[in-house]
Amino acid sequence: MAVLAFHKIEPSLTVGINNYNPRRLEKLLVTLKETGYCFLDMEQYLAADVHDRAIATVTFDDGYESFYTRAFPILQSLEVPATVFVPTDFIGLPDSWDYASAFNPARHLSREQIRELSDKGITFGSHGVSHRCLAGLSPRLLKLELERSKKKLEDITGRRMMFLSYPFGRFTPEVEAQALESGYERGFSLASYRTSRFGFTVSRLGVYTIDTPLAVAAKINGGILSRMEKFKGAIINAYASGTILLHRLRAQQPPEPH
Repeated sequence: MAVLAFHKIEPSLTVGINNYNPRRLEKLLVTLKETGYCFLDMEQYLAADVHDRAIATVTFDDGYESFYTRAFPILQSLEVPATVFVPTDFIGLPDSWDYASAFNPARHLSREQIRELSDKGITFGSHGVSHRCLAGLSPRLLKLELERSKKKLEDITGRRMMFLSYPFGRFTPEVEAQALESGYERGFSLASYRTSRFGFTVSRLGVYTIDTPLAVAAKINGGILSRMEKFKGAIINAYASGTILLHRLRAQQPPEPH
């Protein structure tokens, strides 16, 4: 079983490695379906037999508008369900939290797009309020990040928000405990070697600009190639530490989310 995680889905080249070309996304999903993979929505996936290796689900972090314009038509045509995690302070706004946006600015989904996608079967989840690293926040700020983002998405979609993706993949037992207390049923991470103490957090396989269908198959299928891909993912995720540090230097005392 595998949870695949994407970010931007843009046809043009972008700074960084979080973008995946729409044509490559379509080719990847077609290849996986042709090799026998069954794609489930998140609730079905979590309820499925964990020993069935031919089951996958697809997630998208950051809630970029390119999901609506580029990814969703592909998913719809291939009948592949998906879950999108949204940082709620940036709904309908540019991705100013990302320092790479100085070179390639991108917008996030609007309220109307989120509502429309939700009505068409896309599952939504929280990516926090401000896309801040949740690990290390004070208990009060952590609670605000989790509860306010959850409520805002519930107000927009009219549906209960059950899932949370940790910004930058970072989490701690304290983050997990607060997420559970705030009403989430599962957390999702891209940290390759960080494990949940009580089974709350689900590990995902990041899919990046440099990943071919063969590389994604290696991530999923296990064995030595899978371990190599896991190590590669850990290196990529480590680069997020720079963005986290810049955020903390820019705001030594971060304002409370609004």
